[in-house]
Amino acid sequence: MRTFLLILLTFVAGVMVFVAVLSWQGRAAREYGREAVQAAARGGLSANAAYEVSCQELLKRKFPNTVQSCVVKVKDGRATATLRLEGQRTFQVGP
Repeated sequence: MRTFLLILLTFVAGVMVFVAVLSWQGRAAREYGREAVQAAARGGLSANAAYEVSCQELLKRKFPNTVQSCVVKVKDGRATATLRLEGQRTFQVGP
């Protein structure tokens, strides 16, 4: 019985560590996207323009490890960042 409980506890702890790592990676990606949106806003957004710019151009630094691409789209004076991560996950970050 003690062995079973130990195995069960180890499994639950492993799942918790896995969820924590995924959460931390997602947070780092969202923070990167939020910084890119803020940089686009500081650069001056035109109310009538619609364009796309790479996050790397705005922030002048590389993506976090799990991010494969990041694009800031500006439309109607509002910027949103679209981040594509490993595993086909996508985040959209607004102001």
